[in-house]
Amino acid sequence: MSKRGNGEGTIYYSEKLNKWVGQFVAGKKDNGKINRKSVYGNTRKEVKEKMTKALADVQNKTFINKSEITIAQLGKSLIDNKFNANRISEATYGRTLGTFNIIKNSDIADIPIQKVEVYQLQDFINKQKDYANSYIDKIYEMLGSIFKEAINRDIIVKNPLNKVLKPKSNKQDKKIESFSIEEQKSFVIALNNEIYKNIFLLALHSGMRIGEILALTPNDIDFEKKLLHITKTLTKDKNGRVKIGETTKTYNSNRDIPITVILETVLQDSLANYTPNKNNLLFCHLNGSIIAPATINTQFKKICKNANIKVIETKKKTSKKNKDGENIYVNLKTSSANTHMLRHTYATRCIEAGVPAEVLQKLLGHKNISITINTYTTIFNKFKENALENYINYIKNI
Repeated sequence: MSKRGNGEGTIYYSEKLNKWVGQFVAGKKDNGKINRKSVYGNTRKEVKEKMTKALADVQNKTFINKSEITIAQLGKSLIDNKFNANRISEATYGRTLGTFNIIKNSDIADIPIQKVEVYQLQDFINKQKDYANSYIDKIYEMLGSIFKEAINRDIIVKNPLNKVLKPKSNKQDKKIESFSIEEQKSFVIALNNEIYKNIFLLALHSGMRIGEILALTPNDIDFEKKLLHITKTLTKDKNGRVKIGETTKTYNSNRDIPITVILETVLQDSLANYTPNKNNLLFCHLNGSIIAPATINTQFKKICKNANIKVIETKKKTSKKNKDGENIYVNLKTSSANTHMLRHTYATRCIEAGVPAEVLQKLLGHKNISITINTYTTIFNKFKENALENYINYIKNI
């Protein structure tokens, strides 16, 4: 134990916590008792610096009683700090707040972080089983980031979430859907005389997200080096209006895509039909305005419906009734397809062609290879089965 004296507190090493601990007096509580506080660190120097700052805060009357900070308060503070530091975009900020509201509106929201019990966290996370596994993951990760921040701020020493078991969803994971080879051929044929033809072909033969394609400029095309630079994407502001983002969806989405023979033809044609506009976008409306991804998705569904791809029939009640007063229904046709299927189709064709997972990861802009493998597990497994069949046939012919 090392005493600093003169009201500067005490620093010592805790074998139990495997950390250095600093204890100091932060005034008095409402009941008149001395209010003792602690800070933690991996080195004595780190604890000393934290104590010096904390004591200065006490002196300046800016010291916050960390024992009262709730899960919701710290969570909101963490999200706002990321947004204000330009670490997340407006669109991401909005989506993150949507996930945070699940925590904010729950029974654990107003529990002080220092007082929350493992069983309370487990009870909360178990109640989220009606969400998809991917959304449960987001809620769990957000809780984890809150408690990690609490440790960084010396509010707690250990992360209670480490003892909480993440549940499985009551829902089945959504199956990754892509075009079959026949559907892909039908789709390409259906693109004749289509105004957004090149946008769809770029998505189909590059795996780019629609937002990334709609944010391309002629300057992003380097025919000399045969590279297409992906540096930004369309996003939305706080009010839901579409705008050009300053970055891509994630850090890893910022990438270069090789310009293949197929892509070169599409890009050359796109440049030949380029409409000058204030944003210098490769693709825009005739008046120069931004094309919204929703517009592309609507047209995509129409094309797929007409090409008999992923068609579904629904019944819609009309405003008229028959002579007996019964409701009249009309049969409507639509397609369950969405533009993200083009990205999945590109990935599927790549796997079928034997493109390694680590190469596909870079092409798609995934953060790590586990995302690529987990997303396309079924397809990779099918490819492995085909590879084994090729091996058996090869051995038989030796």
